Amino acid sequence: MSSGLQQKENQLRQLLTEMRMMEGSSNTLQQRLQQVLGAVSELRLAQQSLGDLKKVESGTKLLVPVGGGAFINAEMGGIDNVVVGIGAGVSIEMQYEDAVKDVNDRLAEMEKAQASIEEQLGQILAQLETHQGMAERLSAEIQNAVQGSI
Repeated sequence: MSSGLQQKENQLRQLLTEMRMMEGSSNTLQQRLQQVLGAVSELRLAQQSLGDLKKVESGTKLLVPVGGGAFINAEMGGIDNVVVGIGAGVSIEMQYEDAVKDVNDRLAEMEKAQASIEEQLGQILAQLETHQGMAERLSAEIQNAVQGSI
């Protein structure tokens, strides 16, 4: 086997190794993106709910979802204070305006994270596509060289 052919085979192996690593990175980023999208969705719902509840008059009857498609009857009280989760299973009570600001700030942070992950993912997928083309070209060259030497 010629040294040129051996060099091409080594390049192909290197490309394939790099492609596997990129695929792993891509999968990890896609999982992170799904988590961030879930958080964005949840924060948008909280933002919308806080805005809608501010418009509801005190004493108005409500159906409150408790999970699993179950609801309880409740009556709207004051919305001066809101209990907000701050992480690690810890929640604190905040004034309405502070809670809205907190939700908006966290939403902006998650949307920035989403954009960053999407950008990274796009870069990796573009590199992967480039590597795929190079690998196909090298593979064809190796195959032609092997067939030509028979």
